[in-house]
Amino acid sequence: MSQAATATASARPPTRSFLTRSAVSPTVPLLPGVPVLGNLLAFRKDRLGIHDDAAALGPIVRFSLVHIPVYSVSDADIAHEVLVTQAAAFTKSAGLQFLVPLLGDGLLTAEGDHHKRHRKLLAPAFAPKRLAAYGDHMVEETRRQCASWGAGKLVDLSHEMMEMTLAIAGKTLFGADVRSDARTVGDGLEMAMRSMVQSLTSPIQAPYEWPLPRHVKMRRAVKMLDEVVYRLIADGRRSGTDRGDVLSMLLLAQDEEGGMTDREVRDEVMTLMLAGHETTANALTWTWYELGRNPDAMAKLVAEVDRVLGGRAVTADDLPALPWTAAVIDESMRLHPPAYQTGREAKQDITLGGHAIPAGSIVAINIRGIHRRADYFPAPLAFRPERMFAEAKKARPRHHCLPFGAGPRVCIGSHFALMEAQLALATMAQQAKVHTLATRVEPEPLVTLRPRGGLPARVSRRIAS
Repeated sequence: MSQAATATASARPPTRSFLTRSAVSPTVPLLPGVPVLGNLLAFRKDRLGIHDDAAALGPIVRFSLVHIPVYSVSDADIAHEVLVTQAAAFTKSAGLQFLVPLLGDGLLTAEGDHHKRHRKLLAPAFAPKRLAAYGDHMVEETRRQCASWGAGKLVDLSHEMMEMTLAIAGKTLFGADVRSDARTVGDGLEMAMRSMVQSLTSPIQAPYEWPLPRHVKMRRAVKMLDEVVYRLIADGRRSGTDRGDVLSMLLLAQDEEGGMTDREVRDEVMTLMLAGHETTANALTWTWYELGRNPDAMAKLVAEVDRVLGGRAVTADDLPALPWTAAVIDESMRLHPPAYQTGREAKQDITLGGHAIPAGSIVAINIRGIHRRADYFPAPLAFRPERMFAEAKKARPRHHCLPFGAGPRVCIGSHFALMEAQLALATMAQQAKVHTLATRVEPEPLVTLRPRGGLPARVSRRIAS
C-alpha cells in the first residue's frame, strides 16, 4: 500500500462521538422543534438561520438534533468564558470527527499534548520576522492573477480568489508553484467539506468504513489532496534545506521528541491548506462583495492605495500607512466571518451565563451572530469600515469581534492571513478595476462561509504590471 493510501486508511473518525449524548440543562431556553427529530430538519435547511433564531431567544439557547442537545451561544461574554477563561474545561466539539479523514491530527482537530507540541513547532514559522519575508510572494502572486484580467473580462471572483490564495499558499507555506494543482485542490476541498456537512446533518449515523455516498466522497477527496500534499512533502525532504517556507521549517523542526513524521507533516499541511487558503479567499471575496455595494468605500480604498503607493508595488512596510485598506477587510470579516462558528464540548459540569451545563454538552459559538448584534455594533448590517480603526477597536471589548477565535486555540496564522489579505487587496485595487455584478449573495455555510454560487464580476486592468 502506498504512503498516501496508508494515510487515508488510517484517517478514521475517532470513536468519541456526540451521537449518543443526551445531557441537557433544563434552565436554558429551548428553541421549538418537532417530535423525535427536534430541529434537525431546520438545521439541515438553514444552519445559519437556526442560530439566528436561537439568538433571538436569548444569549444561550438549546436546540436538538434528534437526541443531541446543542447550546448556541450568541453572547460575547459567554463566548469569552468558553474560549478563554474556562477553556481548560472544554475540548474541540466532537462534530470535528467528520473532518478527521481530511485533516488527521492537525492543529484544528488535535487535543492535549499533541496539540501543544505541534503548535510550538509551528509557531516560529509565523513569527513576525518570518512573516515579513512572505510579503513579496503575496504581492507577486496577486499581480500575476491581475495580469490575467483582460478588459471587461467576466470572472467569478470567488474562483479567482481561491486560485490566487492557493498560489500564495504554495509559495509561502510550501515553497512550490501549485497553480497547476488549483483545480485538484479546489475540487478536493469542496468535496470534503460537502461530505462533512452531509455527515453532520444526517439523521442516520454510520461508521466511516461503510460505503455510504458521503463517505465515498470524502475518501475520494482525501485521495486527490493526498497526492498533492505528499508530493510537496517529498520535494521538501529532497531539498533538506530551509527554503523560507512553512513546510521547510516543519520538515526541519526538532524538539525533545525528535522531528515530525511524514504523516504528522501531512496533517499540518492539510490543515494549513484549508485554513491558509480557503478562509483568506473567502474573506477577500466577501470584501469585494461589500465594496461593490458601497462605492464610497471603494473610492476611498483606491484613493488611499494610489496616494500611498504612487504606482509602485506595495510591501509589508506600507501596511501601517493603509488603515482604510485594513479596516475594509476587518469590517468585511465582521459581517461575513469565514470561520463563522466554532464548537466546544464540555469535559466537566460547568456554569455558563448562570446556567448549569452538564459534562458532554456541545456548545456552539455563533461568531457571525455575535458580530451582528446591535448592542455591540450599532446598525450591525451596515458596512462601516471606520468602526475598525484602531481608536474604535480600543473603545470596545476585544471579544466582541472574533474572526480568528480566541484563547489558547486562537488561529496561529491570524497575522499571516491579515497581512496576505491587506497586501492582496491593495495590489488588486492598484492593478485592476473590479465591478461586481451581484448586489445580494446568499452565504453558504460549509466548513467556512462561502458566497453561494460565487461572485460574478467584470474586471479590467488599471495599470500594467
